[in-house]
Parts: sequence; C-alpha cells; structure tokens
Amino acid sequence: MANELMIVEPAVDVHPSPITIKNLDQVQQAVSAIVAKYGQDFVVTADNIKDTKSMRASLNKVSKAIDEKRLAVKRQYAEPVKIFDKQMGAFKDQIDGVISPLDVKIKEVIAQERAAKQERVEGLIAEMAPSYGVEPDAIEIEPSWLNKSATKKQIVDGIAGAMTATKKAADQLAADTETITKYATVQGVDPAGWADQVKHGQDVDYLMKAIDNQVERQAEKQRQLEAKAAEERTHQQTKGDTVVDTNTGEVVSRAVVLKITATIPQMKLLKSYMDSEGIKYEREG
Repeated sequence: MANELMIVEPAVDVHPSPITIKNLDQVQQAVSAIVAKYGQDFVVTADNIKDTKSMRASLNKVSKAIDEKRLAVKRQYAEPVKIFDKQMGAFKDQIDGVISPLDVKIKEVIAQERAAKQERVEGLIAEMAPSYGVEPDAIEIEPSWLNKSATKKQIVDGIAGAMTATKKAADQLAADTETITKYATVQGVDPAGWADQVKHGQDVDYLMKAIDNQVERQAEKQRQLEAKAAEERTHQQTKGDTVVDTNTGEVVSRAVVLKITATIPQMKLLKSYMDSEGIKYEREG
C-alpha cells in the first residue's frame, strides 16, 4: 500500500524565478527624494492649503502607481500557484472520497467490538457479583474496561475494586440505617423519615442530634399543653361525653368515635400528629 502511494505521488518541478527591479537604485533614489522633500513637518495654512491638496494628490498617484505594480506582479506569480492548488485539491478530494467510507466501516467494526466486549464485561460482573455480595446492576461499567487494550486481568481487578467499594458502602448504609431506626424508636419518634435521610447521605450524628431536638420540642410542647389543660380544668365541668367551660358555657371538648381507614404509613403519621397535638385517643382491637 505504501509503495503504491509513492508511485503515484506527484512529481512537481518548481523553479521560482526571482523578481528583479531592474532600476531599483533609481526608484529608491526617487522615493527617498520625495520623502526627504515632503516628509518634513509641513505647516499647512489657509494661504497654502490649495497647493498642499495638490501636493497630496500627486503623492497619492505615486503611491497608487507603486501598489498597482506590486499587485500586477503578484498576480502573475499567483496564477500558476492557483492552477497548481486547484489540481492538487482535486486529487485530494478524490482520495478523501475513498477515505470517508473507510472511516464509516472502521467505526462500525470498532462499535461491534466494543459491544462484544461490553457483553463479556457484563458476563464477568454477573459471574463475580455473588462472591462479593452485590447485585450486578449496582456496578457501573467503566469506559476504560471496554478499551481494546484493556486485558481481562485489568478488567477483573477493576470490577473487583468496584464491587468491594459498593459492598462496603451498602454495609455502611445498612448499619447507619439500623442505628438511626433503633435510636428514633427508642426516642419514641417515627423512624421512617429519619432512615430515608440516611439513604440520601445525611450524617448519622447530625440526625441523632436532630431527633433529640425534635423530642425536646415535642416534650416542651406537651408540657405547655398539659399546663394549659390543668389550668383550664379548674373551670371545666364534665357533662356526659362533653366538657364545658363553667366561665363561658362553651363546650371545650367532646368524645367521639371515629372509624378510620388508612395505610400503615398514614396511620403512623396520624398517630404522630395526635401525639404532638396532645389529642387523646384509645385503640380498640
């Protein structure tokens, strides 16, 4: 393949001829003379402004003539370069037309190889997971494991490391969840919400302090409710299922029987609310 490319490589014969200004000295002397004569600090006044404008116009003509000559010579040299560039560009476009479909086919093969390797990696994960006590779905495949250069040992070591870390994190989460659940239960607080915060990464010590604060707030609220109830009982009288304020004659409480149908979590929330509000209730059955 390389030899074929060498055979068809364009053999270009380039002999750029120098650009020579035959009367360079004369041109330089003329330019220097103009600069010397008109390059001084020329004072423009109302009296000489007409002559000054004429002088500027003449200088512009000289500058334009020089630039036109420069561009004309440049175009003479640029034309063969333009033709050569067009020819070589056409050759390149033809070769690139062959390269493009090759790129597509190469990418397809690489994608197939990567998919096959991913399937093998998934098989290794499923095979190793029971030994590490983790679920295969808990292991995220690292992109480097799918590289063609990645050996089986490197992949196995990577999977083992990921599973060890996953198992350790799961065990720690389970331990922290159990700790908070037991602590909340002992404190008489519904543990569900606190355990859920552990799963979202909240610190155990922080949650314990938060539980203590909630218990203290509930206890203080209960003390206030009991004190208020004790004060109100001094001017309350029970009549059947109702309690009446003897000062105002207002019915301040009434015993009623409710049949509530709810899920267990809803029941726990209801119980927690009634406890926090000092609502008396009895459980039957």
